[in-house]
Amino acid sequence: MRVAKFGRVQLITAVCLLVVFHLATIVATAEIEGEYLEARSVDVYTGACHFGSDYVEGGREATLVWKIESGTWNNVSLSGLTIVAVVSADQNLDLDQNTRRSVLYLDPQVTPAQQQVVVDLMQTKRSAVVGQVVAVKKVEINFRKTNLNYKLQVGQILALDVSRFPCYECTQPRQIWYRPLEKIDQPILGKSETYRYQDEVLSVRWNHGLPSNNIFVGRFVM
Repeated sequence: MRVAKFGRVQLITAVCLLVVFHLATIVATAEIEGEYLEARSVDVYTGACHFGSDYVEGGREATLVWKIESGTWNNVSLSGLTIVAVVSADQNLDLDQNTRRSVLYLDPQVTPAQQQVVVDLMQTKRSAVVGQVVAVKKVEINFRKTNLNYKLQVGQILALDVSRFPCYECTQPRQIWYRPLEKIDQPILGKSETYRYQDEVLSVRWNHGLPSNNIFVGRFVM
């Protein structure tokens, strides 16, 4: 009887440990979802000749925007946050993951705990995308969407005005040469009217004065 009772105690203990582990796993891997926008430094939707001339020498930079609608990471809520990452590499981002480095920009209202888990989230789930995070900056972020138009302002560092194409089928697939760096289903393309960036951390700057078909928009889930 004692042996049987001891066995039941072990079984109950093991079940409790499994439940605790399962709950902890759910908390750590809770889905984070929202809207995603990506601006590349080359046209992603263009003719073959234009693509070929840009592929070797261009495409080394990108701006990634995650507007989180819901989700937590390490028990810290990230709902309502906008994460902006500017990524740079020595070669075209499609060719070069090894030298990718990035700066993360967060709104000044982000708490220290949120900042810490954002960095951990990026390093845990999107390390191949953003590469080495060399700096995290708090700066005023204004990200607005009006119908098919998006406007992003990151202090005096970055300005991006975008008009999105109406639908996923509104483009010719054979002229789409890139895929988004983030995992999104049926990305919709768009055009940037204004796209400029300058920050001393990455030692890169650009000012695209002409419209460019360099935008991906879609929904993300982490």
